[in-house]
Amino acid sequence: MIKKGKNPKSKEINALLEISKAIASGLYLEDVLRLIVTVTANLMDSKICSLWMLDSKDQKLKLKATQSISEEYLKERSLAMGEGVVGHVALRNQPMAILNVLKDPLYKEKELAKKEGLVSMLSVPMCIKDRVIGVINCYTSYPHSFSKSEEETLSTVANQAAICIENSGLMETLDIDEILRLVLEGLTKNIGFDRARLYLINEKRNLLECKMAVGIDEERIKGIALRLDPEDSVVAQSISKKQPFVIPDASKDPRVNLMIKEKFNLHSLVVIPLLVKEKALGAIAADFIAPNQNITKEALESMMAFAQQAGLAIHNAFMYQELKTFSQQMEEKIQKTTADLSKTEAQLIRSEKLAALGQLAAGIAHEIRNPLTSINILIHSLASNLPSGTSHKEDLKVIEEEIHRINEIVDQFLRFAKPVPPLLQKAELIPIVEETLQLLRPQIEKQEIGIQKEFQPLPPILMDREQMKQVILNLLLNAVQAMPKGGHLSLRGVIPEGDRWIKLSIQDSGIGIPNEDMGKLFDPFFSTKEGGVGLGLSIAHRIIDQHRGKIEVENAPAKGTLFTVWLPFQKEQ
Repeated sequence: MIKKGKNPKSKEINALLEISKAIASGLYLEDVLRLIVTVTANLMDSKICSLWMLDSKDQKLKLKATQSISEEYLKERSLAMGEGVVGHVALRNQPMAILNVLKDPLYKEKELAKKEGLVSMLSVPMCIKDRVIGVINCYTSYPHSFSKSEEETLSTVANQAAICIENSGLMETLDIDEILRLVLEGLTKNIGFDRARLYLINEKRNLLECKMAVGIDEERIKGIALRLDPEDSVVAQSISKKQPFVIPDASKDPRVNLMIKEKFNLHSLVVIPLLVKEKALGAIAADFIAPNQNITKEALESMMAFAQQAGLAIHNAFMYQELKTFSQQMEEKIQKTTADLSKTEAQLIRSEKLAALGQLAAGIAHEIRNPLTSINILIHSLASNLPSGTSHKEDLKVIEEEIHRINEIVDQFLRFAKPVPPLLQKAELIPIVEETLQLLRPQIEKQEIGIQKEFQPLPPILMDREQMKQVILNLLLNAVQAMPKGGHLSLRGVIPEGDRWIKLSIQDSGIGIPNEDMGKLFDPFFSTKEGGVGLGLSIAHRIIDQHRGKIEVENAPAKGTLFTVWLPFQKEQ
């Protein structure tokens, strides 16, 4: 499968070099794993290369990287030890070659193989001293009998990758707490110290905070923080001078912080700074519990080498967390921007509809009003010539009233078609709300609607008083008509903290609005009320737009509808 005409050994060496360089460069674990599968796929000339890693907590193999761009193949998957080809290879710690995955009983994802056009497969374990940490798979899109040489090549790359991953200190996770624990366990288990503590710099507080410890009860390190002053502790001194300190007898050494000395009954002690590109992140302190135990040169050198890798691992974990947070913030901003754009687009479409329908409405309104005027004059003339008390006179009165109602509708059409620009003058909003509420008081009392008001002192704003009264009347009428059998009407006028908007909320406890109708409420000629013209909310929306405000509607969490009007105001300088 390795391409002819190229030196296989040379390709293998180059692949190993690329993987080693990636680890040394301090890439994130995901990037390292992705580079491994990309390099391996190129080396083996395979269609898909995938890398599975063993999670030591639940003993499951999890898909961590692939150079495939197929969404189906990139789905998160896991296998138990012994399950499927990958689990079988990991459990037995032996490579496995399959000529046709569709016919092999061990291969579990035959449907996926069909979709992706996968035929032959070579799977090898990733090992460190016979300990399996994962599995690498290579697939071809044609039948291929893998040679012993190809198996050895893939095994060599897999084991080199395993060593690099292990040495990077990032094998399991990029979670900072897990990284800190792995660092300290490495010191105690691998180098032989009884206890270890890890301090990280808190630049805002100018302190060294003890973040984690092994060999010590967790409760004992809570709240431990040292000043970054080199005179305060040997830990701060190690960070300041960027060099390790070996303390043969802490009880007699004044450089050791007295509180730490007494709290942990320290004897021999070693402190190593955690450095990344000459920048100090913190320090590790390790010691033996028993007195008179010497810290050997070999132990110090091992600890220094380990601290170098630990610093890189911690730095990467911090960077990963920052990147993740930034990514989440960007995603939230994108979602908000998308939502705002959708709203703006909807408003633009609505404005275009209003303009087109406005022109149409103006023509229709004038065409209707002319014959209505003639009819009204004739009816008035007929009524005046009829003797009082006749049934025809009463009929003509009803006709007059209906003509008056039609004229009112025509007036709405004309207001919609040719809106008058607002005459902006400074006025207060709450008195307008109170006046409009008073107009509806008889109907509110008749329907036994309770009113709750919460008004903060609000500054005067530039508005057209009559047009704003029309908006509030429309919204209050909608609320009252939504509660024919009574209910609660809540009015609230506030300025959200730090905002430049006045927020007026009108909430009823009525029947609410069907979700499918929410997006159409401000559209002209759309009405949920029987006999409604559907212009009230359209006109209200236009007026608020002309005041450079915004109007929103939503179904209230409990029951009913909530309309919110936002009006801008200028803060006094």
